[in-house]
Amino acid sequence: MAMTDKRSPWQDEFNTPSIDDLRMDLPVPAAELFDATRDFLLGHGGLVEGMRWFGDCWFWTVAYYLENENTEEDEPVAIIVPAPDNLQVASPLDQEFLSQLNTRRMKRAIRDGLDLATEPYSTHWAVWPVAAKNMFEDVTSLLGQRLNWLQGS
Repeated sequence: MAMTDKRSPWQDEFNTPSIDDLRMDLPVPAAELFDATRDFLLGHGGLVEGMRWFGDCWFWTVAYYLENENTEEDEPVAIIVPAPDNLQVASPLDQEFLSQLNTRRMKRAIRDGLDLATEPYSTHWAVWPVAAKNMFEDVTSLLGQRLNWLQGS
C-alpha cells in the first residue's frame, strides 16, 4: 500500500493548525526568524495572537490583532505567513500611515514591500520576505512604528 502525500498543516484549510504545526514545516533559520517575529509582536504589548485562513495565497497565517478588536471580524494589524520556502510578514497599511513615513532611508526591500500597499496595486497589504536577520530587524522596526502609530504613542 503506497503512502499518500500528507498535506502540510499550513495548507490544510479544514484543520486549524497550532503554532508548532506551522513551525515544523519551516527550515531551521526560518523557524528561528518565525519565533523572533512572534516574540517581537507579542512583546510589543496590546496585541493578541490567533490563526487566520487567507485562502490559496497565504493559507494559514499567525495573525495579530489589537486587544480590543474582534478577531473574527476585524483585520489583523500584522500576519506571519509561515510558507516553508518563503517566510513572510504582511501588514495592512492605510494612506495616512504611509504618508507620514520617511522612506528615503529605508532599504530597497522594505520600500518594495510598502509599494505593494499603494497605487497602482489593488491591495493595501504590504508584504516582506523575512529570510535573514537584517531583514527581520528592518521589518520589525517598521512594524514597531506602525503599532506605535495605531496605539497613539
